Amino acid sequence: MGAKLADGITQGDAGPDQFRTAPLWGLGQRLFFLHDGRTKDLLEAILAHGDDDSEAKGVIERFNKLDDDAKQDLLNFLRSL
Repeated sequence: MGAKLADGITQGDAGPDQFRTAPLWGLGQRLFFLHDGRTKDLLEAILAHGDDDSEAKGVIERFNKLDDDAKQDLLNFLRSL
């Protein structure tokens, strides 16, 4: 998850800066995002994974290179799940 999202909880093999991602099914029905529900904003939740020490950093860099229409299309798709 990286330092920004680290919650200090060790669970199974997941350390304090790791978390098992829940399936995306039902994402469009959720009111809160991230493992601890700290945001209602899906875009904010996506961008929060861009820390230098996050495994998702490369994905977030590619997301940021999308034009605004492509970003919106992706957000709309995620909300449809």
